[in-house]
Amino acid sequence: MSKSRILIVEDEWIIAANLSSALEDLGYEIASIANTGEDAIKQAEEKMPAIVLMDITLRGKMDGIEAADAIRALYDIPVVYLTSNTDEDTFRRAIDTDLFGYIIKPFEKLELKYAIEMALYKHKMENVIKEKTRQLEELNKNLEIRVKEEIEKGLQKEHLLIHQSKLVSMGEMMVAISHQWRQPLNVIGLLVQDLEEAYEFGEISREYVTEMTRDSMAQLNLMSKTITDFRDFFKPSGEKSHFSVKSAIEECISLIKLQYENNQVYIDFVVQNVNVGARTPIDSPRISEITIFGYPEEYKQVILNLISNARDAIREKRRRDFFSTGYRGEISISLADLKDSVIVEIKDNGPGISQSVIDRIFEPYYTTKEDGIGIGLYMSKVIVENHMGGKLYATSSENGARFTVEIMK
Repeated sequence: MSKSRILIVEDEWIIAANLSSALEDLGYEIASIANTGEDAIKQAEEKMPAIVLMDITLRGKMDGIEAADAIRALYDIPVVYLTSNTDEDTFRRAIDTDLFGYIIKPFEKLELKYAIEMALYKHKMENVIKEKTRQLEELNKNLEIRVKEEIEKGLQKEHLLIHQSKLVSMGEMMVAISHQWRQPLNVIGLLVQDLEEAYEFGEISREYVTEMTRDSMAQLNLMSKTITDFRDFFKPSGEKSHFSVKSAIEECISLIKLQYENNQVYIDFVVQNVNVGARTPIDSPRISEITIFGYPEEYKQVILNLISNARDAIREKRRRDFFSTGYRGEISISLADLKDSVIVEIKDNGPGISQSVIDRIFEPYYTTKEDGIGIGLYMSKVIVENHMGGKLYATSSENGARFTVEIMK
């Protein structure tokens, strides 16, 4: 039998006494008896009973419904009404106080017992639900924090990998610059030697000096442009903007073309006019108007990564077919302006991608190269798909690999 403590609120002392006796017979403990609403609230605070049995019609300014509402709000104690009020308005008011029971006088002991036990059980279950809800909210809050932390870690990792990828590209660009500077430096060296000989033979004239100055400045301007291109290529992309796809690709090619050709790798850049099914001249004004919205420097990083990957594939084919003759390394870049997107395809005539690894080539740190670190293709996919909302995918055949970059307009 339950030993729950009960607060009785009843302004008729005979009824209160009989009710108290009946509850004790049922095995309950009487916490206190109050005869006004105000006293009921005070006794609830002092005694903290498990349940309140509340008459509705009480002496004083506050009736039982008002007292019950206050007790529930202040102390979260369940209330069962014991009343002779049967009108609908009173019952509606009682419902609004989140009642746990409503017994019409007179009542039987068993009816009272069941009402009390049901109220106690309902209150217990409410507290269990509240606690589970609190735990769930806390868990969700902690989960949100963890998710936010993991996203932040992921972003930091992406930024680190992009930085690493750029460092690798910067190293390759420095090699490319050294190749591009060798020719103008040789020209300037020849001009200086010729100046010394011209002085010895008295050939220096105004026209000679003018020509010497013009030729030297042309070579120096070429070297300066190389540095400017290098600086512009690696400057940060702070905000998204509209930029010319053709110009971005040409900037990439200009930085590496001479070095690649010195290694017998040739780049061909064409534009496919999809609407008429024919090539469009690369210097066509319409081609320069093909723009996309995104991060221009990151996009150029992607193009450079894919071109570099194509070059490495060609090197691998040369290494495998060391004794073959007549092999010419070729990288074909095509630009297509579609209705809803701009597509760039970069194709090489290397050995292609094995079907056993093609599904893994965009994984971080996965590489088939002996000296590779496996971040170039991964970061390219992150930039295209996460940063610019596009698609990057690869296909392969016996004639080489093809990488497709699709950016929606």
